[in-house]
Amino acid sequence: MDKSFMDGPFNEIVQHCRKQKGWTIREFVEKLGGDISPAYITKIEVHNEIPSPELICKIAEVFKLNYQDLLNSARKNKVQLFDESLEKKYQKAACLYKLKK
Repeated sequence: MDKSFMDGPFNEIVQHCRKQKGWTIREFVEKLGGDISPAYITKIEVHNEIPSPELICKIAEVFKLNYQDLLNSARKNKVQLFDESLEKKYQKAACLYKLKK
């Protein structure tokens, strides 16, 4: 299997692996033990929600991926999302400051 998909965003890795297995979201939830909702998987895959490290390890186990690689991908994604959010806040603050002058 080509592992280059592991360089992508966390949500795309999860969705890629699930679709490669041919699983629906409900089937994936069952493989994870059924203790999370299909809506939460959708949040992960579509809205780029980063789950807990414990769930990330469980996802890695289900897909037979290296858990450290998947944790690193999630961490990288989380930092990137935080940086983007912070940059937007700084830009907004700078614009508001300019308007007050």
